Amino acid sequence: MNNVRLQILIPSLAAAGCSLVCIAWFVAGCGDRSPKLEQRVGQPHSVVTSESRGVAFEEVSQKLNLTHAWPQQPRPMRTNEAFGCGCAAFDFDGDGWPDILLIADPHPVLYRNREGVKFIDVTESMGLIRTGTDDWTGCAIGDYDGDGWLDVLLTGLHRLALYRNLGGQRFEETTVLAGLDPGNHNHWGASAAFMDLDRDGWLDLVVLNYVVFGPESRQYCEMRPGVKSGCPPKEYQGEQGEIWRNTGRGGFELVPHGQGMESTNGHGLVLAFADLDDDGRMDFYIGNDGENADLLHNVGGMKFENHGVSSGLAFGRELSAMAAMGADWGDFDRDGRLDLAVSNFDWFGFALFRNQGSLSFTDVMSPTGVERATLSRLGFGTNWMDFDNDGWLDLAFVNGHVYENAKEIDSRSTYRQPVLLLRNLNGKKFIDLVPVLSSDVGRMMVGRGSATLDFDNDGRLDLLAVDYEGPVCLLQNRSQTANHWLKLDLRGTAPNRFAFGARAVGKAAKQVWISEVSPASSYLSSKDPRIHWGLGGCDRLETLTIRWPSGREQVLRDVVADQILTVTEPDSPLSD
Repeated sequence: MNNVRLQILIPSLAAAGCSLVCIAWFVAGCGDRSPKLEQRVGQPHSVVTSESRGVAFEEVSQKLNLTHAWPQQPRPMRTNEAFGCGCAAFDFDGDGWPDILLIADPHPVLYRNREGVKFIDVTESMGLIRTGTDDWTGCAIGDYDGDGWLDVLLTGLHRLALYRNLGGQRFEETTVLAGLDPGNHNHWGASAAFMDLDRDGWLDLVVLNYVVFGPESRQYCEMRPGVKSGCPPKEYQGEQGEIWRNTGRGGFELVPHGQGMESTNGHGLVLAFADLDDDGRMDFYIGNDGENADLLHNVGGMKFENHGVSSGLAFGRELSAMAAMGADWGDFDRDGRLDLAVSNFDWFGFALFRNQGSLSFTDVMSPTGVERATLSRLGFGTNWMDFDNDGWLDLAFVNGHVYENAKEIDSRSTYRQPVLLLRNLNGKKFIDLVPVLSSDVGRMMVGRGSATLDFDNDGRLDLLAVDYEGPVCLLQNRSQTANHWLKLDLRGTAPNRFAFGARAVGKAAKQVWISEVSPASSYLSSKDPRIHWGLGGCDRLETLTIRWPSGREQVLRDVVADQILTVTEPDSPLSD
């Protein structure tokens, strides 16, 4: 226990914003003790139904000085103009408060978090101002040089840039120095992520590419006669992604295509890591646009086998390829296995793949109600998050069409769409809470990237979302609940100091929680790398088992809830 640093940031439920009614429900032990509040604090005219049970969000971007807004795109929109961009939540200055990065043109916008009260634009002072370039799309966050500071990778249309974090004081571009020469980067970069794939401690890099596109490509199509719009992905030649091995000398070398990426289907959009066979090697899902999805099983030695078809993840319903824009792993049914949520084009329904073990998945979108709730949406950002800390992972989808004249193409469709906040009813059903929440939560937007974070460190997960033709959206979680929570800030040994790939398993009585440190998910985005668990009525975990990327296993006992717990990897092979 000498390696554990406790940070109890909420000394009482009152400090968390809990009402007196909420505090009265606070009882030690495990079980569902969520208060059935009749009204939300600060929203006296909004009645909380039995389904929402105190869940509340408030849009607070302007209040907190998040002032960036994305401009309207040209009309009609070409494919590249509809693609959108991502965002990231990460603590770049190491002060314990997650900061916000927004991908924009001609440069990203970085906001420093001032203790959850205000955000300050530090883009210029941190060296992220770039002039004369645009078409940035996505980002990846990770400590590629092992110095204990999180670095930034940007992807874009024929763009790629790597920024090294200089002690939280400034970012320095190191793209060429690291061997990622932007002059030779002619790809359309989509989602990207850092992860240690060969277990040498250094974070490797996966970059997905979309399609071959340039001035000579077809710019417009008619989805209906006389209605001009961007073209569907099949109009263009798909591109396959790249795997870059970290040399441990400040740079990367390209992994031969035949060791994994050659087997993928191209048109890559989203990337999400998980160790699916519990062998200590991180596998990853690739969601493709209109092509079969890929599941690259890590067999060691930087070699990967594609199990997309055999695993059941390649297709959506009726064995049709999905427009898989967003994806995220999470154990929604509490069986100790990570499941996968994937967004899709409208009128097809989003997918929810239940993990059956042995690299086998079953789509349960229909029986869980996900299909019905998502049918009219075109989804991008995808995030598992426990809205009210009841222990059951809920689902957030950020939505928006790719055709600004969507209604002219399909009278049922809309261009701007609200987010979906799907409440998990004990692993059996999902229902959308947005219709019963305040109007600012369900504002219409051109949704693209999203990321989860707890920006005010109050133990309730918030949601950051990109409105690609409007102001940034930050939904602050104002849920009133007596449920407990635990946040894990895992710190590994050098060079993987942020423990990317670590697995945490919590147990209390018959309940189990499982998560892995892997911030890449959603769409073109990166979430806060800290693990967040809602514990319901449990005020402590009996055991917390951490399997570090090095293979060491650490077991902590009697872990108290309602705290941010920083755990440092021990030097010895085993700690109990």
